[in-house]
Amino acid sequence: MRRQGINIVVIVALLLLPALSEGVYAQGRFSSYFNSDSFWQSIEVVDKDALLVGKADTQVMLVSNRVFDYKQLKFAQEESGADGSLHYFLAFVRQGKWYIKSYSSLAVLFCQMDKGKSLVVYTEGYGKNFTAGLFRALAMRAQYGVNVLYLDYPSINSSKKRLGNWRFVLKEAHKAGADFTPVLDSLYQYQLKEHYFSKVTLFYHSMGNLALKHMLQNGLYAGFNDHIWVDNLVLNAACVPVKDYIKWLGKAKFARHILVHYNPEDRTLLGAQLVSGNRKIGLRPGKKVPANTVCVNFNGLVGNGHNYFLTLPYRAPMEKQVANYMQDVLHGEVINIQDTLVFRRLDGQAHYELTD
Repeated sequence: MRRQGINIVVIVALLLLPALSEGVYAQGRFSSYFNSDSFWQSIEVVDKDALLVGKADTQVMLVSNRVFDYKQLKFAQEESGADGSLHYFLAFVRQGKWYIKSYSSLAVLFCQMDKGKSLVVYTEGYGKNFTAGLFRALAMRAQYGVNVLYLDYPSINSSKKRLGNWRFVLKEAHKAGADFTPVLDSLYQYQLKEHYFSKVTLFYHSMGNLALKHMLQNGLYAGFNDHIWVDNLVLNAACVPVKDYIKWLGKAKFARHILVHYNPEDRTLLGAQLVSGNRKIGLRPGKKVPANTVCVNFNGLVGNGHNYFLTLPYRAPMEKQVANYMQDVLHGEVINIQDTLVFRRLDGQAHYELTD
């Protein structure tokens, strides 16, 4: 198992220098800071024809189905385009300052990343405005040292209240499943031809798993399901009904390994279960699982946590065992569930927990 040796304090400082200088970090206004006018004003939109000079401290690829209006300060709107149009960006950080540069295609964007390194295609869940979601993608890149392709869709709307936003995200996450299918198809074709990335992991978090469900249930994956090209397909804390999930998840023949991460005491999913009236995969996925699937219970190490795959400001540091496990998963490594120093078998087909 890989051991994570990255200094998390350095990561936070690297990404948040403007916030730290304004006292945001100390005052506990971290979440709202990313959608503040002052933060948006600090982002530099680089001309698409500009030549990039100098090395970034960290960078990620970003594909978004949002409407973009550069006449507005908050240029990434809180709505997706009706026609499913996609926008391609490189987002990078230098000495705490954020930059965004658009690209004409995904293939051109791929060439900006580290050839021969692992790639994580990352889809987030509820409540992420453009900048807050991008911060998580940058943090994933910085913490784990992987290439990150972040699939961004609107998952909160400031004009709506809590229940309205719940309905809004249900609609947008399903739409994202269709809108982002061409991205996966392009990646599949690119990997077949170029073998640019050493390993590929698809990582869906929380309500982002609705995009995966929509894609699989509706057969949108047909163009890239005839070969195994994804090393790890990860359903992390999936805020998706458990009913019939074995049927649609079992269609993912493109994945060598499927990992279902769950926590029976996840307070976020317990709340979602109360609102929706149905049990969530990320709480209790059931004893039977599809072929090539392993379910990992994180409860013993994360308590009632929901976002247990990143070290984030104002959250308890990740337990070493969790960080090391995620390091392996995101690098596309085969998870050795027979290693009794790391895993303990539980009741149910292919159910395990990390040892403490």
